[in-house]
Amino acid sequence: MTQINGIVLSIREEQADEFEALFRAEEYPTWLRIAKAGELLYASLTRVAFGTHQKDGVRHYLVVAEFKSMTGHTVHDDDPAFDAYNAKADRFQPEDPLVFGGYSIARYPEVADS
Repeated sequence: MTQINGIVLSIREEQADEFEALFRAEEYPTWLRIAKAGELLYASLTRVAFGTHQKDGVRHYLVVAEFKSMTGHTVHDDDPAFDAYNAKADRFQPEDPLVFGGYSIARYPEVADS
């Protein structure tokens, strides 16, 4: 059964470009390494264009990651490169992220282990 994470990041508007550059330079390569190892099936960073919790001066991002199993999630979160990126990214956030995770019960398209 695949394991899905959804995270909503709140980033100060004036630092959004800097955050995006940091993400591309430091977190995206971690995704590529974990995907190459077969643990990360899908991941995206989405700049939120609309939603129910918009705030002036804050740009929201949705991070979605689908791992083969909880093992992949653990591999990601224990990666020293992720720790270094995350410490830097925290400085752009005026509030804690919303973090959710669980196991897929329905998925399209289906994958063999769902």
